[in-house]
Amino acid sequence: MIRRTLSPRPDWESRLREVGFTWFAPTPEHPVPYWSEDGYYAFTPAHIEQIRAASQELTKLVLEATGHAIERGRLAELGIPAFLHSAVRDSWERDDPTVYMRLDLAFDGQGSVKLLEVNAQTPTSLLEAAVSQWQWLEDQQARGELPAGATQWNTIHEGLTEQWAHLKAARGLTEVAFSSARVEEDAATVTYLRELAGAAGLRTSFIFTEDLGTSATEAYLLDTWSLPIRQLMWLWPFEFAWESRDSAFLASTGTRFIEPLWKAVTGSKGLLALLHELNPGHPHLLPATLTPGALGPDVVRKPLFSREGQNVQLPGEASTPGAYADLPVVEQAYTELPTAQAPDGPRYPVLGVWVAGDEVCGLGIREGRSRVTDNRATFAPHVVVPG
Repeated sequence: MIRRTLSPRPDWESRLREVGFTWFAPTPEHPVPYWSEDGYYAFTPAHIEQIRAASQELTKLVLEATGHAIERGRLAELGIPAFLHSAVRDSWERDDPTVYMRLDLAFDGQGSVKLLEVNAQTPTSLLEAAVSQWQWLEDQQARGELPAGATQWNTIHEGLTEQWAHLKAARGLTEVAFSSARVEEDAATVTYLRELAGAAGLRTSFIFTEDLGTSATEAYLLDTWSLPIRQLMWLWPFEFAWESRDSAFLASTGTRFIEPLWKAVTGSKGLLALLHELNPGHPHLLPATLTPGALGPDVVRKPLFSREGQNVQLPGEASTPGAYADLPVVEQAYTELPTAQAPDGPRYPVLGVWVAGDEVCGLGIREGRSRVTDNRATFAPHVVVPG
C-alpha cells in the first residue's frame, strides 16, 4: 500500500458536484479539504485479497457477536438502555433486514489487517466511496495519469442495488421512507440510498428527521401528512433518539427501521470487547475490554458511542475534545497506523470496507491528520495495480 501523488483533474470540483458530492471544500468547522485530489493509494491484487478475506471473516464475527449479546442478555454492558432491550431482541428475532455497514481497519501494507471499529447503523462516506472515487478513476484513466491496468475494489454501488432488490424479492419490501437530519452530507447519503432503492423497484419518499411525527393514538411514526411510515431508512443515530423527548417510541412503534434496531448492538464500541472475548487471539481482532486497566496502559480509550474521533484517548496523550466524555469506555489495544506522506504533511490512513447485507463489496479510505481519525480527515481514492 503506497500513497502516490498526481496532478488534480482541472475540473475536479465541478465533477464532484455532478455526482452530488458537494461538501468537499474547507469550512470554519472543517478547515482542510475533505476530498484528496492530490494523491491516491495503490494496492496490489494480493493486498486486496488479504483485506477482502479478512473483512468477510470479520463481518461473520460481528454478526455472531451481535447475536450473542442479544441472546445472552448482555445489552446493558454495551450501553443500550434497559427500556429498549425487549425491542432490540424482537428486532433480532424477526431478522429485520440490514442494507449496509462499514468496517474500519488498520492495514500495515504487508498482510496484517486489524479491526478498529464497526460503523453499523449510520455509516457515512458512502457516496464518496461508491461513486466519487469511481468517477475519479475513470477521469484519471482517460487523462493517462494512472498505471496501466489500474482498477479499483469497488462494487459498492452494485452490491447495495442487489441488496435492495433482494429485500424486495425475498422480504416483500415494496415501499421505504428515507430520513436524515438537515445536514448536507447526511441528506446526500440518504438521497443516494434512495436512488438505489428506486432502481431496485421500490417506492420511496423522503422526510427530514425533525419532521417525523408521533401520536399516542397511532402505532407508527408519521410523515408530514400524518400518514403512517411502516419502513424507515433512518440516518439518525439510535443513541441520539433514545436521549430525545420522544425516546419511548423506539421501543413501542410499529415502524421498522433500516438499519434495524438490533444494529444498536453492532454500533456500540463495546462490541469490540465482546468480539475479543468470544475470539481470543484472532489475527484480525485487537484485544479489547470493558474493564478499565485490564489490558495495561498501552490502550486506546473510546466511549461506547462517539463520532468523528471525539473523546478518544491514545496511550500517554490527553483525550480529544468532544461531547461523549460522560459515557463508559471500551479499552482497545493500541496499534500503529501506517504513515503516508502528503504534500502538506503526514497522513494516517484507515481503510473503510463496505458491506452490503453480509457481503463485503468495496473500499474507501480516510486519512487522518493525526492518529485519531477526526473531522479533519480526508477521503482519498485508491487503485489496484498489477504487481
